[in-house]
Amino acid sequence: MRVIDRIANLILEDPLITASRIAHKMGYAEEKTVYYWLRKSHFGGLNAFKKAVLHGHFLPQDPSAEEAPGLYGRLPVTDEWTKDGQPVFGGDTLAVPSGAPAELIWRYSGTPLPTILPQDLLVLTRLDPSIKSPWVVVLATAGVELRMAVTHGSHVVTIHPVTLERDNKCHPLYQILQLIRHY
Repeated sequence: MRVIDRIANLILEDPLITASRIAHKMGYAEEKTVYYWLRKSHFGGLNAFKKAVLHGHFLPQDPSAEEAPGLYGRLPVTDEWTKDGQPVFGGDTLAVPSGAPAELIWRYSGTPLPTILPQDLLVLTRLDPSIKSPWVVVLATAGVELRMAVTHGSHVVTIHPVTLERDNKCHPLYQILQLIRHY
């Protein structure tokens, strides 16, 4: 089996795998050997190769591995929303650890907020007061935005993250389970 196919199979087994973990599993002393094989196959780096593998643009010639069914699940990724707060999907998906009640991923493109930056991937679930989350996705007058959340019993109080004032005019849709940031 080609080395690049072995790397692709490891990514399919664990989409969050690091270069050092790949090197260890393949018996290499250093992760720079992994980057050597990626460059030799005309990929700019591990993240570019992961994207190609996970989106199906690179298929290993010997697909001996598949995503572990109980370990990861694929979620649709949205970049935009309809006026009534429904996500618009363009076909992108991302593998994330399963077990949490995640429903979709939002590639945030708004203004920078405390702890959340543009291009962060936000793993979302429907609003559930039993899940403690400091952030919620709301339908506001200007469209879908982020608000800070304080849970009081079964009621969620939304707070504007810049003015820190209570926002009673918005309608909470989702809450954030996880933030994924690529550097």
